[in-house]
Amino acid sequence: MRQTRIRLGLSQAQLAHACGLSQSAISSYENGSRRSPKKLLNLAQTLGVDIYWLSRGDGAAHPASNTPASMHDPASPWPFPSIEPRVFWSLRQKDRQAVEATVSALIDSLLSPEKY
Repeated sequence: MRQTRIRLGLSQAQLAHACGLSQSAISSYENGSRRSPKKLLNLAQTLGVDIYWLSRGDGAAHPASNTPASMHDPASPWPFPSIEPRVFWSLRQKDRQAVEATVSALIDSLLSPEKY
């Protein structure tokens, strides 16, 4: 979990805020003193990892999904030079979904032929 958090450029506090946990809870999960997070699904979604992998350490860390790999891979080109990836990933999941929906709607409107 720690490696994934660091790879995404998130501090413990940013990850905690994004998934609705406390920073001390994130620290406890990372050092192994806490095993079963209350908000495991939120944590897995925030980190972009498979919930089973997060809870058990087995299987593939990254779930097969429709989300482009570049959304979870800081090494991929980031499409928004004025927004740092760590800022985006520090948002709560529902806020990231709102950003994605907004950008998608804007792109659709720009690609749609004008109806005059």
